[in-house]
Amino acid sequence: MPDPYAAAPLTAASLAAWREEVSAALSALTCGFREKYGYGPGENAIHPPEAADRAAAGRLAEESPAFADLAAYYGEIGAVSMSDVGNAYFLHSGDRALGERIDLPEAGAAAPAVLIGSDGGGIQYAVGADGAVWRSRSASDEGGFDRIAHGLPEFLDLLRRSVHRFGESGQPGLV
Repeated sequence: MPDPYAAAPLTAASLAAWREEVSAALSALTCGFREKYGYGPGENAIHPPEAADRAAAGRLAEESPAFADLAAYYGEIGAVSMSDVGNAYFLHSGDRALGERIDLPEAGAAAPAVLIGSDGGGIQYAVGADGAVWRSRSASDEGGFDRIAHGLPEFLDLLRRSVHRFGESGQPGLV
């Protein structure tokens, strides 16, 4: 069965559409949040990239063809905070991610993976040299990683769907 995300690399337009849809869903989620949960919402925002993030995107693009989608992402989007979606999701800025590497033998490559974020419980997310997105099995990187998405487009779609799912039902996300 072909991977539907493999044929759709990230573009400025697709990332703008993702940012707009997810931002609107995050905004809707925070309306009436205090009344529903009994406390105020945390930060739920998609920040624009800073100059250092765009520079990091360029370095990632030069480093490996497997990081092409990651480079496109960091050229258009900065840090992401989804404090109130499920157990929370946090995606690092490009500048931070460029400096946070981890060996990921599960990805079948000797090149270090790029740690791109975590959830509120310390589970880490990384893009391997294979281009796939990997999730740590525990809050420690020593417990190993499992592939959760064939690439960044699929991972971003899982996050998008997680925001909608939580907003509609209060159920935690899919990543």
